[in-house]
Amino acid sequence: MGDKIQMNKNTLAALKTELEEYKNALPVFEMKEEQLKGVVRSIEESIAILRQEIQESNSQLQAWVGVLVEDNQALISAVRVDRVVTEKMEIAGVIVSMFEDIIFKDAEVDLFTTPLWTDTAIEVIIDQKTRHVILDIEEKKLELLQEELAEARRMKNALKEVFIPETIENIRKIEIYLGDVERLAIGCAKLVKKKKQHKLAEHDR
Repeated sequence: MGDKIQMNKNTLAALKTELEEYKNALPVFEMKEEQLKGVVRSIEESIAILRQEIQESNSQLQAWVGVLVEDNQALISAVRVDRVVTEKMEIAGVIVSMFEDIIFKDAEVDLFTTPLWTDTAIEVIIDQKTRHVILDIEEKKLELLQEELAEARRMKNALKEVFIPETIENIRKIEIYLGDVERLAIGCAKLVKKKKQHKLAEHDR
């Protein structure tokens, strides 16, 4: 809102309309902020749990897989993701991807020449890669929702701390100005009337 405003009734009416719009918008952004805060908090907790599970599983199974499979890296490379299935969902006005499924390519491993426990090792690797994919999806979702949360908070603060107070102040200034103008006009009218009456009185004499 500019510093210079027109001191007239049209501007006053427009500002009152704007003020009503701002007051109606404020609870919308407040509610959106609260909703997003809850969702963001929930995703942050899920990500923390997922990271902990990955870390614990890595530390517990790395040595185990290394013992059971001589060419550990080759086996890990053999387990490749074919495609990740996600579904679009709207959360508080933000379109995000939700994990649905993950499809792996058939591991190019000769089960006749590999140890019997290779199948178990492949399952472990699939489980870990699945967790990493889910983690990546959740982190991207979190980033989008955090951006939307920051925007909702900015809008709420702007309405509450800038637009609404400034509009109220400008309405007050215009109302004072128009009141002064009206009182001045009434005063002038009374003065003119008094002078006319005085002239009539002088004329009658």
